[in-house]
Amino acid sequence: MKQKFKIWLMAARPFSLTASIIPVTIGAIFAAKESKFQFIYYLISLLAAVLLQASSNMINDYDDFINKVDTKESGSSSGIIFENLLTSEELLKGGRLVLALGCILGLFLAFQKGGFILILGTIGALSGYFYTGKPLILKYRGLGAPLIFMIFGPLMTLGGYFVQVQRININVLLLSIPIGLLTTAILHANDIRDIYHDKKAGIKTLSIMTGKTNACYIYYGLVYLSYISVLAMTYYRVTPIWSLLCLITLPTALKNINKLRISNRSNSKLATLDQETAKLQGQFGVILIISILFSYIR
Repeated sequence: MKQKFKIWLMAARPFSLTASIIPVTIGAIFAAKESKFQFIYYLISLLAAVLLQASSNMINDYDDFINKVDTKESGSSSGIIFENLLTSEELLKGGRLVLALGCILGLFLAFQKGGFILILGTIGALSGYFYTGKPLILKYRGLGAPLIFMIFGPLMTLGGYFVQVQRININVLLLSIPIGLLTTAILHANDIRDIYHDKKAGIKTLSIMTGKTNACYIYYGLVYLSYISVLAMTYYRVTPIWSLLCLITLPTALKNINKLRISNRSNSKLATLDQETAKLQGQFGVILIISILFSYIR
């Protein structure tokens, strides 16, 4: 049983789950200065978001395997199917089950907190499923990057906030920008690494459509704009002065950028760039959350 749990955890790609944890938490924490923090509802919204992301990861692995986008040579999936830990059908069924659990929690939140949560949850669930699922197969049409930004930026941050206070705040949308950009950079790093294999599979990603050189510039822009947006929000007092602590992570960001810059000489350097970018997103997000909490201390 313990071994089986580890396999399913691997299928969920735990290194990437900060993509949903961070924005939901930022939205909820930002709401704490306006009303009493509802910890139970925060946990439910967090679990719903994580389940929806985990299900998307599993279904994405299945679709990429069936469509021959991921192969043993590409090494771009979780590896669950190729290592014979789960069959493709088991992974699909598991992904759909996790999706259903996330939707049930979302429906509960919508019943308790209002129809706007239902709208956000429906957009998130459908986007996650049709990311690689037929008939929309959004990732294969070059729409992966903007979709990821929308889901893991404004949608989840606003959802975490709305669950707490049942209203919309423009500052929350602004706050979602740096996290959404860094989360998009995770996907984009993956797509840059997989340009050769994705071309071979006949799909289109933003990296393929722009070419590797321009794709690298897009990655640089996603990372740099994350820091610029925090500087701008701090200047205009959307975020507290403590938010400048996010600059502590800049050396890590520059290290990742340099790794990509020299990748033309060795594509193997890109093997873990998506995971390194996920770590950066997690560190940046945690510091941003702490900075907001610090601002509440008088």
